[in-house]
Amino acid sequence: MFTKLFSRRLWSRDFVLIVLVCTIASYTNSTFMTLLPVYVLDLGGTNAMTGMMMTGLTVVGMFTRIIAAPLFDRVGRKKMLVLGAGLYAVNALLFCFTKDLNMLFALRVLQGFTQGVFFPVPHIIVADISPEDMLVDAMGLFGAANAVVFAVAPSIGLAVYNDLGRQALFISSTVTGFMSFFFSIFIKEHYHPAPHAPAEPGRKTKKARFDRALLLLVLLTSLVHLFLYIGNSAVSNFLTPCGLSRGLEQISLYFLVNNIAVIAARLTVGRLIVYLSKKTCILLSVLLSAGGTALIAVARNMPLMLLSAVLMGLGLTAAAQLLQAQVMLTTPSEHRGVASTVFTFMGDIGTGAGAALWGALSAGAGYTVTYLLAGTSTLAGGVFHGAYWKRNRG
Repeated sequence: MFTKLFSRRLWSRDFVLIVLVCTIASYTNSTFMTLLPVYVLDLGGTNAMTGMMMTGLTVVGMFTRIIAAPLFDRVGRKKMLVLGAGLYAVNALLFCFTKDLNMLFALRVLQGFTQGVFFPVPHIIVADISPEDMLVDAMGLFGAANAVVFAVAPSIGLAVYNDLGRQALFISSTVTGFMSFFFSIFIKEHYHPAPHAPAEPGRKTKKARFDRALLLLVLLTSLVHLFLYIGNSAVSNFLTPCGLSRGLEQISLYFLVNNIAVIAARLTVGRLIVYLSKKTCILLSVLLSAGGTALIAVARNMPLMLLSAVLMGLGLTAAAQLLQAQVMLTTPSEHRGVASTVFTFMGDIGTGAGAALWGALSAGAGYTVTYLLAGTSTLAGGVFHGAYWKRNRG
């Protein structure tokens, strides 16, 4: 069943390199996400400041991706990858030279820019270099490698921070950042922008119709992604206080089990589509994700919470992976930068909007209503899923 995962057609030199680039950089990203808030508190800052840092990073990152998206298609993938990896490594290095909270705030917001240039490119390169019939597997392996790093990096980073201090933590993050940059240099450019030929008057309208049709397909897929992450934001942002309010002191186990399910889904979903159509697999994944979210509404013990963790890990991961692969397969290579950005951008909007919505709702109506409605919002993505396949029959 898994022999195709080890095919030499997939494991090319550049595929190995791009996996290394992203997984090594994931250590840097993970340590900043999980341990910079701890450092801010140690310096006398507050959780409110950490929240504002994340808001600034998110807003700057979103605008950066919008601006950078056309460059991925016009300039080329490798140039943008090397530029982004280099900027991200230098950004990490700057943290080694300050203890000032205002400067830390500015550097963290600046990471929104460097991440916005760097992080979107590896997924596009994976799509460029992978055989079309193995793209789902390629995305799965790529995501699984990053998930493993995100599972272990916080513990490693915390040990470094506690035993050796903040300077050692930032140095280790800088070293991995520059290692990622170093490996990016050796990746070959597989995408070459096509020269812009003058349009023929008789074909102008036809080309416009094609562009609108392509955009509609990308938007429909991205809207499924949007509603998936609106629902998921209730889990990622409010599960811990929900569990503690119900007396579940071991609620952190949810995220461990969820991460194991994420890795399992990434490695197996490519095999599942051999037996079931992508349309069916995505629909089942949306249902699993919605069910896992809604289950939290009635979960008053850890077994039910852990069942939700499995359903969410399998459902959300499989749906997002298949949807992203479908966007890449539907879109010509000269438009993949923009299409990929639209797809991830909608997920970011869902995460941000969902956090605000569920935060207000949970404060007023409680967690039971919140998670029931979050599961229902996930199901809304199924409407756009059906509309996509209706438009994409051919």
